[in-house]
Amino acid sequence: MNEPVLLTLIAPREIEEMLVDWLLDHDHRGFTSFDCAGHGVATSDLSPAEQVSGRKTQIGFSLAMPRASSDRLVERLSRAAFGPSLHYWVTPLLAAGPIRSGGSERNPQSPGE
Repeated sequence: MNEPVLLTLIAPREIEEMLVDWLLDHDHRGFTSFDCAGHGVATSDLSPAEQVSGRKTQIGFSLAMPRASSDRLVERLSRAAFGPSLHYWVTPLLAAGPIRSGGSERNPQSPGE
């Protein structure tokens, strides 16, 4: 249950700063944020400009961590004041780390080799 995973959070732009502060206040360091767009959302949740474009402007966060930590984080977020507009998913993280120059190159093998 402690395998590495990538937790992805998707939030409305309106809570971006509040969510960044919350993550930092709860000792989550080294995460990535990015602009993204939600498609297929109920039109009642869209601004007039978003209704024209057919997408909802949102912010995404990626956090690499052990699976047990991601489960705890999702539980803590569910108790925080972010409401149902915060979405998440967890995916296995096969490899991660800095890409260093000057070292030996890794040559990934093709399946079956």
